Amino acid sequence: MSEIEFLSPATRVSMADEWFDYATADHFWMQWRHQVLLQQLKRANRPIRAALDIGCGHGVVRQLAERDLDISVDGCDLNRRALQLAKNGRGRLFVYDIFDKNPAMLQAYDLILLMDVIEHLDDDVAFLKAALAHLKPNGLVAINVPAHMVFYGKYDQVAGHKRRYDIAQIESLFRRTGVRRLSIVHWGFSLVPILFARKAVLRFISRDRVIRTGFAQPNAMARRILRAVQWVETSMPFPMPVGTSLLAVGCRSDE
Repeated sequence: MSEIEFLSPATRVSMADEWFDYATADHFWMQWRHQVLLQQLKRANRPIRAALDIGCGHGVVRQLAERDLDISVDGCDLNRRALQLAKNGRGRLFVYDIFDKNPAMLQAYDLILLMDVIEHLDDDVAFLKAALAHLKPNGLVAINVPAHMVFYGKYDQVAGHKRRYDIAQIESLFRRTGVRRLSIVHWGFSLVPILFARKAVLRFISRDRVIRTGFAQPNAMARRILRAVQWVETSMPFPMPVGTSLLAVGCRSDE
C-alpha cells in the first residue's frame, strides 16, 4: 500500500466501490482504454514529465501511465478506501479536493488525467476548471467518458454516472473551460452490441449484482477474443465512427 498524504478531508463520492474490485490492470477494458490514451498522447506530441491523475481511485491508470510513459504520476481522490488499494509508484498519493487549490499543486503538472471521472459530477464545467488550475501553461488534459445517452442504463445508475457524452458535449466543455481541442475519438466500436446486451440483461439483475455482472472480467476464451478485437480496432488508420467511450485530449489555452 502506498503512503497516503492528506491535503483535504476524505469524503464519499458518486462511485460504486465494488467497481475497484474488478477494474484490475489486466482487465481487457482497462487495457483498451490505456492503449487509446497512449495513442492520443503520442499524437499530441508534447513533452510530459509529471502528471496528476485526478479521481485516481485505486491507481490503475497511474500504474499503467508510469510504466508506459516513463514519468512520475501523482494521484488524488477523496475516496480513502480506494486509495488504500493503490500500488506503490513513483508519484505520490493524496486525499485531495481539487477545489481547495493547494498552492503547491497549482500549475505543477504537464498532464492532467481525468479517466472516467467527470460523468460522476453534477457540474463538470466547474470541476474541469478546477482541474486545469493544476496544469502548467499549455499543458495537456486527457479525459475519458462513457459515450452516448442511448446506452445509459442500470449499470450507469449504479456506477454513479450522471450522464454519458457525445462529441459535441465534449467540444462544448472544452470551449467553456478554455481548452483547445487536439483530438476526440470514439473507442470500443466492437463493444456496442455487448453494451446493448448488457443494458437489456441488467434490467433483470438486482442492484447489488449489477457491477459484478456488468464489469467482471470474462472467461479466458472471451478475454482472448476481446483482446484480439481490441488490437484490430486500435490498429486501424482511421477513427471509429461510434464507440462505447470517448477519449479527448486538449491543451490548456493561455493565449
